[in-house]
Amino acid sequence: MARAELKRPEKAEAFAQRMNRVIDYIDSHLAEAEPLRLEAVAAVAAFSPFHFHRIFRAWTGETLQDFIRQRRLEKAAGQLVHNPSMTVQTISQLSGFNSSEAFSRAFSQHFGMRPSAWRLGGYRQWDPVVGKAAGEPGEDGFEVRIRVEPVRTVVYFRVGGDYRTTALEAWTRCLEWMDQHGLNDQPCFGMALDDPRITPPDRCRYDACVELPAGWDVRGERTSRKVMVGGLYASLLYVGPRSGIGDAWLKMLDDWLPSSGRGLGEAAFFEHYQRGELQNKDPVTVELFMPLGD
Repeated sequence: MARAELKRPEKAEAFAQRMNRVIDYIDSHLAEAEPLRLEAVAAVAAFSPFHFHRIFRAWTGETLQDFIRQRRLEKAAGQLVHNPSMTVQTISQLSGFNSSEAFSRAFSQHFGMRPSAWRLGGYRQWDPVVGKAAGEPGEDGFEVRIRVEPVRTVVYFRVGGDYRTTALEAWTRCLEWMDQHGLNDQPCFGMALDDPRITPPDRCRYDACVELPAGWDVRGERTSRKVMVGGLYASLLYVGPRSGIGDAWLKMLDDWLPSSGRGLGEAAFFEHYQRGELQNKDPVTVELFMPLGD
């Protein structure tokens, strides 16, 4: 009996890793105009297409194609705001739509406004829960630096839901794993993978990550790994209450980026924490990194 009880969390963790690989695979193929085929996506999770269709819907609450469509629209919504020099046609292509007309129809159905209206400020009215009245961004007055970051390989622990509660849960799991493997001195990175002004809270994903030393490996270790993209990033050192981190991100996105003359890159946003800053206390010191494009 005791053995069976010990195996259940391991099975649940392995299942979560398989489904997280699927979500990551979808995110990395959103720009493809050809539909993501059920057979190909199911193979990523090592399920048969027949079983995967039902498993995916139970896991996400949506069909595979509905999920892909919404992720494409969420990606496009962010590009419209943060890459003002990019045309709507280009954004529609990068989001996997065959034509600007099809993209505009799908966007209007989901967000209640055309892409051009969203870009001109309509996004400020979008609430991911009820569809109206979002808050205004904060004030200026902070120093953003441009830095080149290296490629990193990390182990990550993903939790879904409202960032105000899931980040702590993800870090609890990550810190326990670091303690078990003697990696307490390794750099730690938090990744909020969705924009909470666009994506509903229950669909938001947060990864607590720890960088792996070069050549590190443990035989039989079952963890989720990924590569953090290197390149050009804007960085902001934030010191203050933990509750203010979200506002600091909005300042970078809404105030600094439009006036910088730069576009937003394709890599994930991330936060660099020191180990001591991962306890749930204030004030917190964290460095925010936003990817930059051409």
